[in-house]
Amino acid sequence: MNQEITLIKDIEYLGPERAEKMDAYLPAPSFPGPHPAILLIHGGGWRINDKANAREISIGTDLASSGYAVFSINYLLNEAEEDENGQMQLTKVAWPQNFYDCKSALRFLRAQAHKYNLDPDRIATMGGSAGGHLAMLVGTTAHHRAFNQQGLYTEQANTVSCMLSLYGEFDLRARPETPVRGKTPEESARNAHDASPISWIDHCTPPVFITHGTADTIIPVQRSRLLAQHLQEMGLEYWYVEISGAGHSYDLHPAQMNLEPTVLSFLAKHLGQPHRS
Repeated sequence: MNQEITLIKDIEYLGPERAEKMDAYLPAPSFPGPHPAILLIHGGGWRINDKANAREISIGTDLASSGYAVFSINYLLNEAEEDENGQMQLTKVAWPQNFYDCKSALRFLRAQAHKYNLDPDRIATMGGSAGGHLAMLVGTTAHHRAFNQQGLYTEQANTVSCMLSLYGEFDLRARPETPVRGKTPEESARNAHDASPISWIDHCTPPVFITHGTADTIIPVQRSRLLAQHLQEMGLEYWYVEISGAGHSYDLHPAQMNLEPTVLSFLAKHLGQPHRS
């Protein structure tokens, strides 16, 4: 851990009654702020992992060292058990509360901007795998006042300047086992539509940073290639970094290349370059 960074653990961003908390990685005093902020959402198949996994600690530390305030969150997770065939079957579905938790985190950052020395108009969402999916979903739905019959809604407090998806999924409709299963096939299909960033990408979608490894066996690299193609056809700004030989679940320093300078360039363009005093 960079000794100049301030780490604040287990912030009750959802209130004391919720077990899910937030960790803040705040830049050194040499960055006077107000800081551009990044909401970091962990991956784990919408079912496992934590805000303080090694990947999230690494990303939070790297970006805070460069002047960005990073807030890594836990959110409600799916629950599953093994069936008689050894296959995991969902016993509890977190949708849409997992999405609401991410939206609540953004509202919290804006409401507490003065406390944490943040610029409320410069916030990005970022995540790996399932976290990349949620990061994109928050960013793509932010300007839709109402986006389905279930009454899921968004508002100005959920707008973001840009999104960063590390090997995330953009279309849950393509998955054979949906993590947003409903009580009926029709509800499952509706949930998969609503929970897919592809459903909400339009000409107001903020810039997207995408990275994916060609050796990924969890979410194939073709998924991010399709997303990049769609964004290009829409005329939207995106940066796509494909890493030859990289598998699933890397931070800003996969073995095959150093991703950090490119990520920092993207953030400097869309969140602004943090200034030292």
